[in-house]
Amino acid sequence: MQVLETQNNEKLMGLEKVFSPLSVHLDELNKFLNSQIDCFELELRDLVSYALEHKGKRIRPMLVFFSGWQSENYVSKDLIKVAGVIELVHLATLIHDDILDEAIIRHNMPTLDKKYGSKIALLLGDALFSHALILASEFEFGNVCQTISQSIRRVCAGEIKQTFQASQDHYSLNDYYRIIDLKTAELFHVSCLLGARLGKYPENYVEAIAAFGREMGLAYQIYDDIIDVLGDEKSIGKTLGTDFAHGKHTLLSLKLMEKLSREECLEFCKNVHEKRIGLKELKRTLLEYGIFDQVISLLNKKIENAAKLIEPYQFMPSYSYLIGIQDLILDQIARINSSFAKEKSEK
Repeated sequence: MQVLETQNNEKLMGLEKVFSPLSVHLDELNKFLNSQIDCFELELRDLVSYALEHKGKRIRPMLVFFSGWQSENYVSKDLIKVAGVIELVHLATLIHDDILDEAIIRHNMPTLDKKYGSKIALLLGDALFSHALILASEFEFGNVCQTISQSIRRVCAGEIKQTFQASQDHYSLNDYYRIIDLKTAELFHVSCLLGARLGKYPENYVEAIAAFGREMGLAYQIYDDIIDVLGDEKSIGKTLGTDFAHGKHTLLSLKLMEKLSREECLEFCKNVHEKRIGLKELKRTLLEYGIFDQVISLLNKKIENAAKLIEPYQFMPSYSYLIGIQDLILDQIARINSSFAKEKSEK
C-alpha cells in the first residue's frame, strides 16, 4: 500500500485552499517568532533559530486564528502572540518526542537530537517551554498564563502515562484515548479556547469551540497514527513507523490486539522494533485484518462529534473555516480509502 506523491501534492494544495485567508496572519506569526530569537541568551540563539526552521503545518496557530476570527483584513496582535506561545510549546514537545522516539528527521531536517545530541535537545525544549510562559505571563486578559501552564503540565502527564503504559501488561482503549487527549488534543483545545476568548466571543461559544478543538485533536492524532504507517518519509518530512518500532500503542495496534492475542501482538511489535518485519509487511498485516477500515470508521465518528459541537453556531464568522479543516482531513481519508481499494483489487 502506498500513498502516492501526487496525493501528497494534492494534500498541500488542499492546505493552501483552506488556509489561504490566513496568509497575512501566518506571515505575522513568522515575524513574531523570529523576533523572539534575540530574547534568548546568546548560547541558545543558534539552537532556537534551527528549531524554528522546523516549520510544520501550523495547525494549532491556525485554530487560534480561526477561533478568534474577525476578518481577513484584521490581524489581532493578541492572537498572533498567543499563537506564537502555543507554537513554542508545541515545538518543545516535538523536540522531546524526537528524543524519546529516537527520530532522525523532522520536517525534512535532522532533528535537534540527531544534530546536537539528546542532552542539548532536552535543555532546549525546556528553554522553549520557559520562554512560552514568559510571553504568556504578559497577557492581562484571558488567564493565558494559567491556561498555558496547565496545558504544558497535561502534555507532560500524557507522555509519562504513555511511557509507563508501554511496560505494563494491560493497555485498554480508555488508556489510549486518555493519552492522546493529554498529548495531542490538549493543545488543539487550548488553541481554540484562547483564540475564541481573546476574540472576545460569548462564553457559551468559547466552551463549544474549545470542545470542538479537543475532538479535532483526538481525530488528528488518530489520523497521524495512520500516516505513521502509510506515509512516505520524504513527502511527510519526518521519521515514520516510530510508534510500532518503539512499542507505543496506537489505535492500530489496539485493534490488531483484538484480532491477535496480546502475546502475539507484542511479538509482532517486537519483530517490527528489531526490523525483522518492515513497513511493507506491517501494512499488509493491518490490511489483512481490516484494521485500517475500523480505525478510519472511528476517526470519522470523532470528526462528526466535533462538527455537532459547533453546529448551533453556523452564524459565527469562523464556522465555515473550522469546518474547512474537517473537510481537509475527510478528503485525505477518502484518498487513503482509495489506496485501500486499489490494494485490495490487486490481491
